[in-house]
Amino acid sequence: MPDKIKVFLGAYINFTNSQNLNCLALAKYLDKKKFEVYALEIYFGNLESNIGRIEGVTIFPCFRPLVISRLIAYFWGIFHCDIAYLPKREVFKYNRFLLKVFRKSSFSTIEGILDEKNLASSVDYIGSYENVISAYSMFNYLFPISSFLGKYNSSRHNLKIQSDVLYLGIDHQTFSNTLPSFKRVRNIIFIGRLIERKGVYDFLTLAEHFPILNFCMVGDGIERENLESLIQSKNLSNIRLLGVLNPNDLAETLKSMDLHILPSRSEGFPKVILETAAFGIPSLLYSDYGAAEWIQNNVDGIVVDTLPEMVQSITDLVNDEKKYQELSVNAYKFSQKYLWKNIIPQWEKVIEDIYAHKAV
Repeated sequence: MPDKIKVFLGAYINFTNSQNLNCLALAKYLDKKKFEVYALEIYFGNLESNIGRIEGVTIFPCFRPLVISRLIAYFWGIFHCDIAYLPKREVFKYNRFLLKVFRKSSFSTIEGILDEKNLASSVDYIGSYENVISAYSMFNYLFPISSFLGKYNSSRHNLKIQSDVLYLGIDHQTFSNTLPSFKRVRNIIFIGRLIERKGVYDFLTLAEHFPILNFCMVGDGIERENLESLIQSKNLSNIRLLGVLNPNDLAETLKSMDLHILPSRSEGFPKVILETAAFGIPSLLYSDYGAAEWIQNNVDGIVVDTLPEMVQSITDLVNDEKKYQELSVNAYKFSQKYLWKNIIPQWEKVIEDIYAHKAV
Protein backbone atom coordinates (compact mmCIF):
# COMPACT_ATOMS: atom_id res chain seq x y z
CA MET A 1 0.00 0.00 0.00
CA PRO A 2 1.48 3.40 -0.99
CA ASP A 3 1.69 6.39 1.34
CA LYS A 4 -1.41 7.72 -0.42
CA ILE A 5 -3.79 6.20 -2.96
CA LYS A 6 -4.43 8.52 -5.90
CA VAL A 7 -8.16 8.72 -6.64
CA PHE A 8 -9.68 10.41 -9.68
CA LEU A 9 -13.28 11.61 -9.25
CA GLY A 10 -14.62 11.96 -12.77
CA ALA A 11 -17.17 14.73 -12.27
CA TYR A 12 -17.42 18.54 -12.27
CA ILE A 13 -17.50 19.46 -8.61
CA ASN A 14 -18.51 23.10 -9.20
CA PHE A 15 -21.80 22.38 -11.02
CA THR A 16 -25.13 21.27 -9.53
CA ASN A 17 -25.85 17.70 -10.58
CA SER A 18 -26.27 14.56 -8.46
CA GLN A 19 -23.01 12.88 -9.53
CA ASN A 20 -21.09 16.15 -9.38
CA LEU A 21 -22.27 16.91 -5.85
CA ASN A 22 -21.48 13.37 -4.70
CA CYS A 23 -17.95 13.76 -6.02
CA LEU A 24 -17.66 17.17 -4.35
CA ALA A 25 -18.54 15.52 -1.03
CA LEU A 26 -16.03 12.74 -1.65
CA ALA A 27 -13.36 15.32 -2.48
CA LYS A 28 -14.07 17.08 0.81
CA TYR A 29 -14.40 14.08 3.13
CA LEU A 30 -11.95 11.44 1.90
CA ASP A 31 -9.12 11.23 4.42
CA LYS A 32 -6.25 13.21 2.89
CA LYS A 33 -3.77 11.30 5.04
CA LYS A 34 -4.69 8.22 3.01
CA PHE A 35 -5.84 9.60 -0.34
CA GLU A 36 -4.63 12.10 -2.91
CA VAL A 37 -7.65 13.30 -4.86
CA TYR A 38 -8.04 14.56 -8.44
CA ALA A 39 -11.28 16.12 -9.72
CA LEU A 40 -12.71 18.37 -12.44
CA GLU A 41 -14.36 21.77 -12.68
CA ILE A 42 -16.27 23.25 -15.59
CA TYR A 43 -16.16 26.78 -16.95
CA PHE A 44 -19.92 27.39 -16.53
CA GLY A 45 -20.11 26.03 -12.99
CA ASN A 46 -22.84 27.52 -10.81
CA LEU A 47 -21.13 26.74 -7.50
CA GLU A 48 -18.39 28.75 -5.88
CA SER A 49 -15.01 27.75 -7.25
CA ASN A 50 -13.22 25.12 -5.20
CA ILE A 51 -9.83 25.49 -6.92
CA GLY A 52 -7.15 25.47 -4.27
CA ARG A 53 -9.74 25.45 -1.46
CA ILE A 54 -9.94 21.76 -0.67
CA GLU A 55 -6.74 20.54 0.88
CA GLY A 56 -5.34 17.45 -0.82
CA VAL A 57 -7.44 17.90 -3.97
CA THR A 58 -6.00 18.80 -7.39
CA ILE A 59 -8.47 20.30 -9.87
CA PHE A 60 -8.46 20.33 -13.67
CA PRO A 61 -10.51 23.32 -14.95
CA CYS A 62 -12.36 22.39 -18.14
CA PHE A 63 -12.51 25.26 -20.63
CA ARG A 64 -14.24 26.12 -23.91
CA PRO A 65 -14.81 24.13 -26.03
CA LEU A 66 -15.86 21.39 -23.60
CA VAL A 67 -15.82 18.77 -26.34
CA ILE A 68 -12.03 19.18 -26.40
CA SER A 69 -11.18 20.07 -22.80
CA ARG A 70 -13.04 17.14 -21.25
CA LEU A 71 -10.95 14.72 -23.34
CA ILE A 72 -7.82 16.33 -21.94
CA ALA A 73 -9.35 16.33 -18.44
CA TYR A 74 -10.18 12.62 -18.41
CA PHE A 75 -6.77 11.78 -19.87
CA TRP A 76 -5.18 13.87 -17.08
CA GLY A 77 -7.26 12.27 -14.32
CA ILE A 78 -6.92 8.66 -15.44
CA PHE A 79 -3.20 9.05 -16.17
CA HIS A 80 -2.46 10.39 -12.67
CA CYS A 81 -4.68 8.12 -10.59
CA ASP A 82 -4.38 4.67 -9.09
CA ILE A 83 -8.16 4.25 -9.06
CA ALA A 84 -10.79 6.06 -11.11
CA TYR A 85 -14.34 6.60 -9.89
CA LEU A 86 -16.42 7.52 -12.97
CA PRO A 87 -20.10 8.00 -12.05
CA LYS A 88 -21.01 9.84 -15.27
CA ARG A 89 -21.46 8.16 -18.65
CA GLU A 90 -19.84 10.81 -20.85
CA VAL A 91 -17.15 9.83 -23.40
CA PHE A 92 -17.31 6.31 -21.98
CA LYS A 93 -15.62 4.62 -24.96
CA TYR A 94 -12.70 7.04 -24.70
CA ASN A 95 -12.44 6.47 -20.95
CA ARG A 96 -12.65 2.70 -21.39
CA PHE A 97 -9.72 2.95 -23.81
CA LEU A 98 -7.69 5.08 -21.37
CA LEU A 99 -8.35 2.73 -18.46
CA LYS A 100 -7.14 -0.19 -20.56
CA VAL A 101 -4.08 1.58 -21.97
CA PHE A 102 -2.92 2.88 -18.59
CA ARG A 103 -4.01 -0.31 -16.79
CA LYS A 104 -5.93 1.57 -14.13
CA SER A 105 -8.48 0.11 -11.73
CA SER A 106 -11.94 1.63 -11.84
CA PHE A 107 -15.33 1.54 -10.22
CA SER A 108 -18.68 3.23 -10.58
CA THR A 109 -22.16 3.31 -9.08
CA ILE A 110 -25.48 2.46 -10.66
CA GLU A 111 -27.98 4.93 -9.27
CA GLY A 112 -31.31 4.22 -10.96
CA ILE A 113 -33.43 1.40 -12.30
CA LEU A 114 -32.89 0.79 -15.99
CA ASP A 115 -36.59 0.54 -16.76
CA GLU A 116 -38.25 1.46 -20.05
CA LYS A 117 -38.22 5.24 -19.42
CA ASN A 118 -34.70 5.42 -18.04
CA LEU A 119 -33.38 3.22 -20.83
CA ALA A 120 -35.02 5.44 -23.45
CA SER A 121 -33.34 8.49 -21.92
CA SER A 122 -29.97 6.72 -21.73
CA VAL A 123 -30.23 5.49 -25.32
CA ASP A 124 -30.96 9.06 -26.46
CA TYR A 125 -27.80 10.15 -24.64
CA ILE A 126 -25.31 7.52 -25.78
CA GLY A 127 -26.84 5.94 -28.85
CA SER A 128 -28.03 2.38 -28.26
CA TYR A 129 -28.99 -0.23 -25.68
CA GLU A 130 -25.65 -1.94 -26.29
CA ASN A 131 -23.84 1.30 -25.49
CA VAL A 132 -25.82 1.73 -22.27
CA ILE A 133 -24.89 -1.73 -21.06
CA SER A 134 -21.30 -1.30 -22.19
CA ALA A 135 -21.06 2.00 -20.29
CA TYR A 136 -21.90 0.14 -17.07
CA SER A 137 -19.88 -3.00 -17.85
CA MET A 138 -16.54 -1.26 -18.47
CA PHE A 139 -15.55 -1.01 -14.80
CA ASN A 140 -13.73 -3.47 -12.60
CA TYR A 141 -16.44 -2.98 -9.98
CA LEU A 142 -20.00 -1.66 -10.24
CA PHE A 143 -21.79 -0.92 -6.96
CA PRO A 144 -25.53 -0.35 -6.46
CA ILE A 145 -26.70 2.45 -4.16
CA SER A 146 -29.51 0.21 -2.87
CA SER A 147 -30.09 -3.56 -2.78
CA PHE A 148 -33.21 -3.20 -4.92
CA LEU A 149 -31.21 -1.47 -7.68
CA GLY A 150 -28.59 -4.19 -7.70
CA LYS A 151 -31.11 -7.02 -7.94
CA TYR A 152 -33.32 -5.25 -10.49
CA ASN A 153 -30.57 -4.25 -12.91
CA SER A 154 -28.56 -7.45 -12.67
CA SER A 155 -31.62 -9.61 -13.37
CA ARG A 156 -33.06 -7.39 -16.13
CA HIS A 157 -29.83 -6.61 -17.96
CA ASN A 158 -27.36 -9.29 -16.88
CA LEU A 159 -25.03 -6.69 -15.41
CA LYS A 160 -22.29 -7.83 -13.04
CA ILE A 161 -23.09 -5.79 -9.94
CA GLN A 162 -21.45 -6.11 -6.53
CA SER A 163 -23.61 -7.52 -3.75
CA ASP A 164 -22.39 -4.85 -1.33
CA VAL A 165 -24.34 -1.60 -1.41
CA LEU A 166 -22.33 1.63 -1.67
CA TYR A 167 -24.59 4.20 -0.07
CA LEU A 168 -24.57 7.88 -0.93
CA GLY A 169 -24.55 10.50 1.79
CA ILE A 170 -25.50 14.11 2.44
CA ASP A 171 -23.15 16.94 3.28
CA HIS A 172 -23.47 17.58 7.00
CA GLN A 173 -21.96 21.06 6.55
CA THR A 174 -24.92 22.12 4.38
CA PHE A 175 -27.77 19.76 5.25
CA SER A 176 -27.43 19.57 9.01
CA ASN A 177 -30.13 20.85 11.28
CA THR A 178 -31.20 20.50 14.88
CA LEU A 179 -33.98 18.13 15.86
CA PRO A 180 -37.13 19.69 14.35
CA SER A 181 -39.59 21.60 16.48
CA PHE A 182 -43.24 20.63 16.40
CA LYS A 183 -45.10 21.93 13.36
CA ARG A 184 -47.88 20.98 10.97
CA VAL A 185 -48.26 20.44 7.22
CA ARG A 186 -48.63 23.74 5.38
CA ASN A 187 -45.78 23.92 2.84
CA ILE A 188 -45.01 21.09 0.42
CA ILE A 189 -41.95 20.86 -1.83
CA PHE A 190 -40.88 18.98 -4.97
CA ILE A 191 -37.18 18.92 -5.87
CA GLY A 192 -35.95 17.56 -9.19
CA ARG A 193 -35.90 17.99 -12.92
CA LEU A 194 -39.14 19.30 -14.40
CA ILE A 195 -39.69 16.34 -16.70
CA GLU A 196 -42.65 14.01 -17.09
CA ARG A 197 -40.76 11.02 -15.62
CA LYS A 198 -40.37 12.83 -12.29
CA GLY A 199 -44.16 12.92 -11.85
CA VAL A 200 -44.47 16.70 -12.13
CA TYR A 201 -48.07 16.48 -13.33
CA ASP A 202 -49.04 14.35 -10.34
CA PHE A 203 -47.57 17.11 -8.17
CA LEU A 204 -49.67 19.67 -10.02
CA THR A 205 -52.77 17.53 -9.46
CA LEU A 206 -52.02 17.43 -5.73
CA ALA A 207 -51.69 21.23 -5.63
CA GLU A 208 -55.06 21.50 -7.36
CA HIS A 209 -56.60 19.09 -4.85
CA PHE A 210 -55.32 20.98 -1.78
CA PRO A 211 -55.84 24.73 -2.42
CA ILE A 212 -55.30 25.53 1.28
CA LEU A 213 -51.72 24.20 1.18
CA ASN A 214 -48.66 25.83 -0.40
CA PHE A 215 -46.72 23.90 -3.05
CA CYS A 216 -43.35 24.79 -4.55
CA MET A 217 -41.19 23.13 -7.18
CA VAL A 218 -37.40 23.41 -7.17
CA GLY A 219 -35.67 22.58 -10.44
CA ASP A 220 -35.87 23.18 -14.16
CA GLY A 221 -36.52 21.13 -17.27
CA ILE A 222 -38.39 20.76 -20.53
CA GLU A 223 -41.82 20.73 -18.87
CA ARG A 224 -41.39 24.12 -17.16
CA GLU A 225 -43.14 26.19 -19.82
CA ASN A 226 -46.09 23.79 -19.97
CA LEU A 227 -46.33 23.74 -16.17
CA GLU A 228 -46.35 27.54 -16.05
CA SER A 229 -49.15 27.59 -18.64
CA LEU A 230 -51.23 25.05 -16.69
CA ILE A 231 -50.71 26.89 -13.40
CA GLN A 232 -51.95 30.08 -15.01
CA SER A 233 -54.90 28.50 -16.82
CA LYS A 234 -56.04 26.66 -13.68
CA ASN A 235 -55.44 29.76 -11.54
CA LEU A 236 -53.33 27.76 -9.07
CA SER A 237 -52.15 30.57 -6.82
CA ASN A 238 -50.86 28.05 -4.25
CA ILE A 239 -47.95 26.75 -6.37
CA ARG A 240 -44.61 28.40 -7.19
CA LEU A 241 -41.76 27.41 -9.50
CA LEU A 242 -38.46 28.38 -7.88
CA GLY A 243 -36.03 27.18 -10.55
CA VAL A 244 -32.66 25.61 -9.76
CA LEU A 245 -31.22 26.43 -6.33
CA ASN A 246 -27.64 25.94 -5.20
CA PRO A 247 -27.17 23.78 -2.06
CA ASN A 248 -27.06 26.74 0.33
CA ASP A 249 -30.19 28.36 -1.09
CA LEU A 250 -31.96 25.00 -1.10
CA ALA A 251 -31.05 24.50 2.56
CA GLU A 252 -32.48 27.93 3.36
CA THR A 253 -35.72 27.12 1.49
CA LEU A 254 -36.10 23.81 3.31
CA LYS A 255 -36.26 25.58 6.66
CA SER A 256 -39.83 26.66 5.85
CA MET A 257 -41.01 23.38 4.30
CA ASP A 258 -43.04 20.64 6.01
CA LEU A 259 -43.46 17.77 3.53
CA HIS A 260 -41.46 16.55 0.52
CA ILE A 261 -43.23 14.76 -2.32
CA LEU A 262 -41.40 12.93 -5.10
CA PRO A 263 -44.08 11.46 -7.39
CA SER A 264 -41.56 9.72 -9.66
CA ARG A 265 -41.87 6.03 -10.44
CA SER A 266 -38.34 5.58 -11.76
CA GLU A 267 -35.52 6.47 -9.35
CA GLY A 268 -32.67 4.93 -7.42
CA PHE A 269 -32.08 6.13 -3.89
CA PRO A 270 -32.92 9.84 -4.30
CA LYS A 271 -30.51 11.84 -2.16
CA VAL A 272 -33.08 14.62 -1.89
CA ILE A 273 -34.98 12.38 0.52
CA LEU A 274 -32.01 12.51 2.87
CA GLU A 275 -31.52 16.25 2.41
CA THR A 276 -35.13 17.03 3.26
CA ALA A 277 -35.15 14.57 6.15
CA ALA A 278 -32.18 16.42 7.67
CA PHE A 279 -34.61 19.31 8.21
CA GLY A 280 -37.27 17.08 9.72
CA ILE A 281 -39.19 16.99 6.43
CA PRO A 282 -40.57 13.50 5.74
CA SER A 283 -41.05 12.26 2.17
CA LEU A 284 -44.11 10.89 0.42
CA LEU A 285 -43.01 8.50 -2.36
CA TYR A 286 -44.17 5.88 -4.80
CA SER A 287 -43.06 2.30 -4.17
CA ASP A 288 -41.93 1.36 -7.70
CA TYR A 289 -38.14 1.63 -7.22
CA GLY A 290 -37.81 -0.09 -3.85
CA ALA A 291 -38.32 2.84 -1.47
CA ALA A 292 -39.66 0.47 1.19
CA GLU A 293 -36.11 -0.93 1.49
CA TRP A 294 -34.93 2.18 3.32
CA ILE A 295 -38.11 4.05 4.32
CA GLN A 296 -40.08 2.61 7.23
CA ASN A 297 -43.58 3.26 5.98
CA ASN A 298 -45.56 5.58 8.27
CA VAL A 299 -42.57 5.75 10.63
CA ASP A 300 -39.97 8.01 8.95
CA GLY A 301 -41.71 8.51 5.61
CA ILE A 302 -44.67 7.30 3.57
CA VAL A 303 -44.57 4.91 0.61
CA VAL A 304 -47.69 4.44 -1.56
CA ASP A 305 -48.68 2.83 -4.84
CA THR A 306 -51.16 5.26 -6.38
CA LEU A 307 -52.00 8.97 -6.68
CA PRO A 308 -55.27 8.56 -4.69
CA GLU A 309 -53.16 7.07 -1.89
CA MET A 310 -50.96 10.17 -2.00
CA VAL A 311 -54.07 12.34 -1.66
CA GLN A 312 -55.25 10.28 1.32
CA SER A 313 -51.81 10.41 2.97
CA ILE A 314 -51.69 14.21 2.74
CA THR A 315 -55.22 14.43 4.13
CA ASP A 316 -54.25 12.20 7.06
CA LEU A 317 -51.16 14.27 7.88
CA VAL A 318 -53.09 17.56 7.70
CA ASN A 319 -55.75 16.19 10.03
CA ASP A 320 -53.42 14.43 12.47
CA GLU A 321 -50.70 16.80 13.66
CA LYS A 322 -49.35 14.30 16.19
CA LYS A 323 -48.77 11.70 13.46
CA TYR A 324 -47.03 14.29 11.32
CA GLN A 325 -44.80 15.43 14.19
CA GLU A 326 -43.73 11.85 14.93
CA LEU A 327 -42.98 11.34 11.25
CA SER A 328 -40.94 14.55 11.21
CA VAL A 329 -38.78 13.60 14.21
CA ASN A 330 -38.17 10.10 12.85
CA ALA A 331 -37.26 11.48 9.40
CA TYR A 332 -34.58 13.62 11.03
CA LYS A 333 -33.17 10.61 12.91
CA PHE A 334 -33.21 8.60 9.66
CA SER A 335 -31.15 11.28 7.88
CA GLN A 336 -28.38 11.25 10.46
CA LYS A 337 -27.34 7.72 9.46
CA TYR A 338 -26.49 9.01 5.98
CA LEU A 339 -24.29 12.00 6.76
CA TRP A 340 -21.11 11.78 4.69
CA LYS A 341 -19.03 11.75 7.87
CA ASN A 342 -20.76 8.45 8.71
CA ILE A 343 -20.79 7.05 5.15
CA ILE A 344 -17.24 7.96 4.07
CA PRO A 345 -15.47 5.07 5.91
CA GLN A 346 -17.33 2.61 3.67
CA TRP A 347 -16.11 4.41 0.55
CA GLU A 348 -12.56 4.53 1.86
CA LYS A 349 -12.62 0.78 2.52
CA VAL A 350 -13.93 0.08 -1.00
CA ILE A 351 -11.14 2.17 -2.54
CA GLU A 352 -8.49 0.52 -0.38
CA ASP A 353 -9.85 -2.95 -1.19
CA ILE A 354 -9.91 -2.20 -4.91
CA TYR A 355 -6.32 -1.00 -4.71
CA ALA A 356 -5.40 -4.22 -2.93
CA HIS A 357 -7.45 -6.23 -5.50
CA LYS A 358 -9.71 -7.69 -2.86
CA ALA A 359 -13.00 -5.79 -3.35
CA VAL A 360 -16.01 -8.09 -3.33
